[in-house]
Amino acid sequence: MSAPLYDFSIPLFIRGLNTLSHIIEKGEEYANEKGIPLSELPEWRLAPDMKPLSFQVQIASNTAKNSIVRVAGTEPVPMEDNETTIEALQARITKTIELLKAVDASKFTGKEEAPVTLKIGPKEELMTGQSYITNFALPNYFFHLNIAYAILRSKGVPIGKADYLTSFNTEA
Repeated sequence: MSAPLYDFSIPLFIRGLNTLSHIIEKGEEYANEKGIPLSELPEWRLAPDMKPLSFQVQIASNTAKNSIVRVAGTEPVPMEDNETTIEALQARITKTIELLKAVDASKFTGKEEAPVTLKIGPKEELMTGQSYITNFALPNYFFHLNIAYAILRSKGVPIGKADYLTSFNTEA
């Protein structure tokens, strides 16, 4: 039996996390070349009132890993959202990819209409599995992935469209 929710979410999350890892690696290389302390990278921001690179990684990770909890009913794997180094951010990305690769696709089978409760602050929204993936999880995930890219690019990191898309042109 097919698991369309799995097919159009989990492989995309994995590919996006691979992209995130790649562009952060390019950011690290750039910082080393320019003599920028690596400790500054996690705090880079697109604008002074926006959340830093570390936050973008944490939310992309949370969105991906929480999708398997909300839709497939797996046990949540807590992560403290306290990464302050490039190494810790890369470790988080790796751990999230491992969690996504370990989920059984069959757990997504038939979950298109299953209820999913999304709590954001004090507000709770009841959605179906399909609406959660298509109307919240994927857009939110790609927002934070794109902001991470924009942060790095705005700081001069030499990344481009190919750096972003390469992971999406391979099997997850």
